Amino acid sequence: MKYLSVILLLVFTATCAQAASVSDPAQSLKNTIEASLDVIYAPDYAAASLDEKQKLIRDVVEKKYNLDILIRRAIGRNWSLMNESEQVRVLELVKQLVVKAYIGGLNGKARPQVIFEKSIQVSDKRLEVPSLVITGDKTIHVMYRLGRMQSGWEIYDIVAEDISVVSNYRQQFDDHFRKGNGAELIQKLQGLLERENIGEDIKL
Repeated sequence: MKYLSVILLLVFTATCAQAASVSDPAQSLKNTIEASLDVIYAPDYAAASLDEKQKLIRDVVEKKYNLDILIRRAIGRNWSLMNESEQVRVLELVKQLVVKAYIGGLNGKARPQVIFEKSIQVSDKRLEVPSLVITGDKTIHVMYRLGRMQSGWEIYDIVAEDISVVSNYRQQFDDHFRKGNGAELIQKLQGLLERENIGEDIKL
């Protein structure tokens, strides 16, 4: 994916067309997504501030998924180029940026629809969930890649129109660390967060 807010849309917005039990990872994804969308669209949350909505969405998503997995896979080998405090700070800033851009990207738009298609069991520890993301007059093909870990089924990559989110962002992190360092990355992420409006042209 080229733009951060588009990635967020793919990660956090879905409605599932197939019937499934709660133990089904696709259904669990649907439940989490619908709860996060409710924070933006349900009347019960209409009076909530932006900061309150960001916290609520973080709570909903992190109850089920460990976002560190996706972020660390994107950072890749560059992880070792940061000290421990930089690693912790980068993870937190990326999460804040993800949620803020997610809310900003949906502001003023109708609730998007993502139709999950039949899941593909790659192995006993790997599952792929193809879907169609429908926003207005656009339809995007998205594949969620999940892995069975000690914590349960976790999203480890998302492929949108044959472009891997992890691979795309790993390239951007690689480009940064060819000349920059962890402290400069933190400064860049903080600068992005300070923007009032995060548009679709925001890159890491």
